[in-house]
Amino acid sequence: MSHLFRSKLLSRKNKEKLYTTYLRPVVTYACCIWATTAGDENKLNIFERKVLRKIYGPVYNPDTQVWERRSNEQIQQLYGKGNIIQFIKGTRLEWAGHVWRADNSIVKKVLVNNLNRKRPRGKPKQRWLDVVKRDIQELRPDWHGDLMHAYNREDWKKLILAVKGLNGL
Repeated sequence: MSHLFRSKLLSRKNKEKLYTTYLRPVVTYACCIWATTAGDENKLNIFERKVLRKIYGPVYNPDTQVWERRSNEQIQQLYGKGNIIQFIKGTRLEWAGHVWRADNSIVKKVLVNNLNRKRPRGKPKQRWLDVVKRDIQELRPDWHGDLMHAYNREDWKKLILAVKGLNGL
């Protein structure tokens, strides 16, 4: 795949489409149920920047007459879409809204009943619902991480569009 991103035969636009439609969905398969940690998010960001660096290549500096590596900000500006973490958070919030609105579903019953169980000793594992509440808290502090807002579909849709940055994914 990396030889395609470095190829001179494909335009940057086609390479971006290839990444957005082929590679990113493979990497983010079932991301709606991931309970990502900061380390996981960092690794995913590194992967995305590595792919985008291959797509956009280095930049020539005429002063030093050397090809230089593009900065992270330059790469994100050239790509012009939300990063992979925004995509994952948006997908996770979409799924959380579906689950929370389905009152009689088995998934919601398991999710709610698991919260009432005693957790084992040691370092607590990060739970999916905790990550969803953290995402909501980051985006809308006035909601206090409350999933009850999922019943209001218009507000929930605005939240998801805000997290994805209206990038069309």
